[in-house]
Amino acid sequence: MALQGVIDALKKTTLEEIGVSFSIADLMKDLKIEGDDIYLLVFSPSDKYHQLIKEKVEKALKSIGAKNIKIEFTDQPPVKQSQPPQPPPAANPFETRRRIPNVKKVIVVASGKGGVGKSTVAVNLAAALKRMGYNVGYLDADMYGPSGPTMLGAKDKKVMARQTPQGDVIIAPESHGIKVMSIGFLLPSEDTPVIWRGPVLFKALTQFLFDVDWGEEELDFLVIDLPPGTGDVQITLGQTAEIDGAVIVTTPQDVALIDVRKGIQMFNEVQIPILGIVENMSYFVAPDTGKVYEIFGKSKTEEVAKNYGVNLLGRVPIEPKVAEFSDLGIPYVMAMPDSETAKAFMNIAQNVIKELTTK
Repeated sequence: MALQGVIDALKKTTLEEIGVSFSIADLMKDLKIEGDDIYLLVFSPSDKYHQLIKEKVEKALKSIGAKNIKIEFTDQPPVKQSQPPQPPPAANPFETRRRIPNVKKVIVVASGKGGVGKSTVAVNLAAALKRMGYNVGYLDADMYGPSGPTMLGAKDKKVMARQTPQGDVIIAPESHGIKVMSIGFLLPSEDTPVIWRGPVLFKALTQFLFDVDWGEEELDFLVIDLPPGTGDVQITLGQTAEIDGAVIVTTPQDVALIDVRKGIQMFNEVQIPILGIVENMSYFVAPDTGKVYEIFGKSKTEEVAKNYGVNLLGRVPIEPKVAEFSDLGIPYVMAMPDSETAKAFMNIAQNVIKELTTK
């Protein structure tokens, strides 16, 4: 059995049933052929995909004459696959970064860990900037948990494309006056998992950055909602696009602040200016007495910010109605504009603009 024949067969075998378009060859971590025996080690993030992948592989290889096929699975993604296209050697590795078309300022919103309300801050930052009269776009680059369309009331919007002399572009739909783009628009359902890695992830993110039509009027601000952590998306973004500044979201908990330090170091390494830190879920104000409770303990965020030479952009209190309006698809700063929480988001937006003028 020829090695190239096996690889070619697996390249033609996709997993479109679970909402992905790349081939099993992209998931293959190891391949050995000994006589009539073929051994494969395949990456799968969940055992619920094992049977489907096994059936697909066996069908593809038996069609080219394979007899004895052994398949094993691993939860570690391939490391020997083709890597994203790399720029030519340059004195500065970031010289090949490009401006995102038709956008004046690009802001990324990040967090060192999940569960700190990063997307809530990103959506309400975009909405606050819109309330201030700016032309705003929101890009949900959280590939593994695209909640932006739901929080902006855009999950049922239809995504269209149009042809240009440079190629096809995706037309960003609009909700609450904000142009919105997300991987969530392209998935068959909200339950469809995204298991993209490596070249596939790079290609998708590049398309969202450079092949989206944000409208005839130039955006004043594009807010990019990143996945939590310091992974492929953050690195790819830092290498390919010119970013004007990063906002890091945390909570007062020590475990969250540990990851803030990692995030600060990552943005410094990829040469993205840090606009500051937003502390979410900072405190709770009792509605009956007005008493303030620091549920997660005394905050150390300002101390961390000072140690790293970055600013604390603002604190956002715990407000249950924020989640309620998010589920309804209405940003809180638009639903309850006179509330203290909305004022906190508006203050953060003002501080972001102030920082952008000094970077």
